[in-house]
Amino acid sequence: MSLKKYDAIVIGSGMGGLTAAALLAKRGLKILLLEKEKQVGGYVVSFKRSGFTFDATGSFVGGCHEGGELNQILKEIGAYEEIEFIPIHHIRNIYPGFEVHLREGGFSSYPEALMDLFPEEEKGLKAYLSLVKRIGDEVESYSEITLIKKILFPFYFRNLIRFHQTSHREILNHLFKGGEIKMALHTLPITDPPSRLSFLFTAILISKSLMGGVFYPKGGTGRISKAMANSFLRSGGEVHLQTEVDQILIKDGRTEGVLAKDGEIFQAPLVISNVNPNLLAKMLPFEFQKSFAKKFSHLEYSLSCFILYVATDLDVKGMGLPYFTYLRFLSDLEEEDRMLQRGEVPKNPTTMVSIPTLLDPSLAPTGQHLLKVLVTVPYHYQERWGGGDPVKYRHIKEEFSQKILQQLEGKLIPDLRNHLLFYEAATPLTLERYTGNEMGAMYGLASTPKQVGNLRPPHQTIIPGLFQVGHYTRPSHGIVGACLSGFIAARIILQKLHRA
Repeated sequence: MSLKKYDAIVIGSGMGGLTAAALLAKRGLKILLLEKEKQVGGYVVSFKRSGFTFDATGSFVGGCHEGGELNQILKEIGAYEEIEFIPIHHIRNIYPGFEVHLREGGFSSYPEALMDLFPEEEKGLKAYLSLVKRIGDEVESYSEITLIKKILFPFYFRNLIRFHQTSHREILNHLFKGGEIKMALHTLPITDPPSRLSFLFTAILISKSLMGGVFYPKGGTGRISKAMANSFLRSGGEVHLQTEVDQILIKDGRTEGVLAKDGEIFQAPLVISNVNPNLLAKMLPFEFQKSFAKKFSHLEYSLSCFILYVATDLDVKGMGLPYFTYLRFLSDLEEEDRMLQRGEVPKNPTTMVSIPTLLDPSLAPTGQHLLKVLVTVPYHYQERWGGGDPVKYRHIKEEFSQKILQQLEGKLIPDLRNHLLFYEAATPLTLERYTGNEMGAMYGLASTPKQVGNLRPPHQTIIPGLFQVGHYTRPSHGIVGACLSGFIAARIILQKLHRA
């Protein structure tokens, strides 16, 4: 039997894997992309139910404006023209005791809205935004680093150095007195509480959202992964769906290919992994597993989430509802996280609601709408969602779904439960099963001060020829962060091959 040979093999078709595969194929390399599911995209996929098109996870994406990171990556791999990005403006944030409404200006109007609400915090807010902008500028400059910048690194990147292990809480407590504005400023980075969230990550996220805005891809977020896959195929790339990798083959200390679970062997001197670190370690020969796993043993994963997909015949547009609503019930920014860490969920958990049909009516039958509701939850909720008992699992899912529907009806969408066409739910177990993200980690690695930027795992592993990409690596999580990881890894490989 003749073995199939490639220049590189990519395991997993999340955003990092897709980006790396498409860029390498665009440069003329023979690339094989292996995906265990029926479609590419990882978390960035859409699915259909009864004429409705739901996004599996994300609600919006940044970096789509001219000059933005995602804009540049999509253009470089030849996928940008296939996607129409719709700007998101109408956003409503509801907190205990106050609200913030954003309309035409979207996130760019957020500072102005906060200034109107909290005039007594003007000095602190101006200082905060100024610092956020400086950090954003330094990150932009870092992407175009030159020899002189390397030599004078402390001068050019003083804020990246100064705040590299600072939490968001430290900055908020330093600049502000009131708890309400702290709550409002911590809305966008919803991944962790201020005490555990890196201020650098927060500043980068906010600066880019304020500067470039956020968008929704027409047709659903799955359009992004489909466009990238199409570009990859046009460049001569090869995709094998429903193909799970059993082992990464190593010979004389170097990568030489992969063995699929169906017994097929694919040869390549380069392997790029877009799977979680622990799964990657298990794919290695036994003699490498212990040392590899040890490198990742200290890493902290992000929390997971419960997602409710709802179809309704309510006229949500006529009700004046926004595209995105952030609902927070607890005023203590840390209390909810303490509960989640204990495996508990608050009586009224923080909830994020998006209504994509307000931006793209084609996602549902005429006159009908879909909602996606996301709630951060622990993997070990109710002893890991029923402890493997399918009856208990269905009961917990239904109970949680009803709890969310009741909450939405009382706070945001009156009479919702009388206008349900159907609903479906995903738990951390669902996310783990479909994407391979251990414990259903929604954002890969948590963006703590100890896991930001270059403190995250590098793309090049200790094994020659083996690389890793995705939201467990540098530079960060999210669609843009994962795409950047694949882009950076591909550039490193091309430079080594003198193909850059």
